[in-house]
Amino acid sequence: MKLNNELNKLKLSYFQKIVKVRRQFLKYLTFISLFVFLLYQCVLALSNPPKREFRAAWIASVANIDWPTGTGQSPAKQQNDLINMLDELQKDGLNAVILQIRPECDALYNSNYEPWSYWLTGRQGRAPDPYYDPLQFAIEETHKRGMELHAWFNPFRAEKTIGAYSLASNHVVIKHPDWILSFTETDSKLRILNPGIPAVRQYITNVIMDVVNRYDVDGVHFDDYFYPYPPNQISSTNKDYQTFQTYKHGDASDNNINDWRRENINLLMEMVYDSIQATKPWVKFGVSPFGIYKNGVPSGIIGMDAYSVIYCDPLAWLNDGSIDYLTPQLYWKIGGNQDFNKLLNWWADQTAARGRHLYPGHIFGSSFSVYELPNQLNLVRKNSKAQGDVYFSAKHFGYNTLDFANKVRNDYYRFPALPPVMDWKDLTAPEPPVAFRFDQPAPDEPYRFMWQAPAATGADSVVRFVMYSFDQQPTSSTPPEESSAIFRLVGGDAWLPPAGKESVEEIYFALTALDRNNNESDLSDAIRLTQPEVPLLAWPENGDPFQTDTVLFNWTVSALASSFYLEVATDSAFQQVEYVADGLTDDSLSITNLQGQTTYFWRLAAQNPAGQSA
Repeated sequence: MKLNNELNKLKLSYFQKIVKVRRQFLKYLTFISLFVFLLYQCVLALSNPPKREFRAAWIASVANIDWPTGTGQSPAKQQNDLINMLDELQKDGLNAVILQIRPECDALYNSNYEPWSYWLTGRQGRAPDPYYDPLQFAIEETHKRGMELHAWFNPFRAEKTIGAYSLASNHVVIKHPDWILSFTETDSKLRILNPGIPAVRQYITNVIMDVVNRYDVDGVHFDDYFYPYPPNQISSTNKDYQTFQTYKHGDASDNNINDWRRENINLLMEMVYDSIQATKPWVKFGVSPFGIYKNGVPSGIIGMDAYSVIYCDPLAWLNDGSIDYLTPQLYWKIGGNQDFNKLLNWWADQTAARGRHLYPGHIFGSSFSVYELPNQLNLVRKNSKAQGDVYFSAKHFGYNTLDFANKVRNDYYRFPALPPVMDWKDLTAPEPPVAFRFDQPAPDEPYRFMWQAPAATGADSVVRFVMYSFDQQPTSSTPPEESSAIFRLVGGDAWLPPAGKESVEEIYFALTALDRNNNESDLSDAIRLTQPEVPLLAWPENGDPFQTDTVLFNWTVSALASSFYLEVATDSAFQQVEYVADGLTDDSLSITNLQGQTTYFWRLAAQNPAGQSA
């Protein structure tokens, strides 16, 4: 008995040791697995980003969500705010914006059909004063940065909140009250254009084509507002029943009012797409539908859906070939009943099977951790059937919400990317740019890259260029496949570059042209660039004792200088620097509030992409 007890104790002790060892092993294994997972995520993020990727942000004008930032602001402030926003988006690696120009049957442009937007000037129907055309300004600024601009229309919404402000006399609610469906039964009072009326669909198409014909937009974009969302869902009231009886289509959709509603949307899609194709076939047409197609599709997804609540059928648009891309609003986390990853994979399968592009839509969710959006971006990149991402909304890049702007700027989007080619459109590559050089446009002006676009029209015309940098003279005319070789996407016929981050003995640059479908040309002739020569300090003269507290510093533009770096100090060793100016693109600078009876020292260095002069 004693032996057995000792033996049992020995067995128990041995068992406990085994359990302890196993537990330690499992902890170790878990740690190793977590380490490997995190390492994989880091490697994935830090791997070379793809050369082709659609990277866009929605710029919402309704309720002044993004821009303009308030009603009735001066045109100068609006323009400055938009420039700052575009600079931020470009700095963060984005290559496109989706600008809302028609939020409530109104216009942030000079429309031939609809009044100026309340969200622009503070009174619907009032033009900007002093006058400018916001859409034209936005197009010029985005193209200058080598970015695309997709014009975002809300097709049916006429009044977001009934009575929130006075409507202009030429607003469609006033001119065509018979076209309007009003939803006043709930606190969310709404008016929309009736999708079932053929004249409404023609009117919407006319509004859109007015923009396509008169403005150089790269795309037309619809959001998810078709028939109303809850609490105004039309199935609760059947306000369009008489329209259903009056305007049947003469096909199977007439047997069911819900099918008829979906067919109304399908017909609008076909009209818009066909009209664009007949006029400017290079202009892309995309839609951002609600992210759940049908409840239970794919398996495990639970929630309100686009098909049966707001009566839109994106698969019908894909089957008809009446859109170029889908941006389903996948505004949920990874996992759960609305799993981002499940929805992403399902939508990707649908678009790929029908030969169209998928750019899933993301949101800066209030409940998201700082890891959620990077993890979603990684999932999109791992899916070869998806071609990019769109973010709601643009202001969050400036706010650095969830630290996401930092992450994309320094990691995921640290190199520029070209928008993807749509292979059902024109695939002929343009000719390369000519007369590529680094020169002065006029004496005493900074040096810059200049070029000429190849002669072409229509779909073959060129509005964007890709600048590549090389450590050595390129030996092939074929553009590099690595995004790390891309120096900048640019527009126009000249670009004033920033200073190089570090000085190098020499660096080479070459340019390619992108046509309307982002087909890329061969490389231009390469140019060799070295550090600029030292500029000459012209004024004030050395030792000049007759200076006021405001001093104008002047210098000569030295050879190959694209900008300048200036320091003013109170000691010759420049240990006590009082003033610094970087990236100066003029040959003079006025500095005020200098102290009297003080000796100042100043020095200047010239800069260009090869670095800084001595």
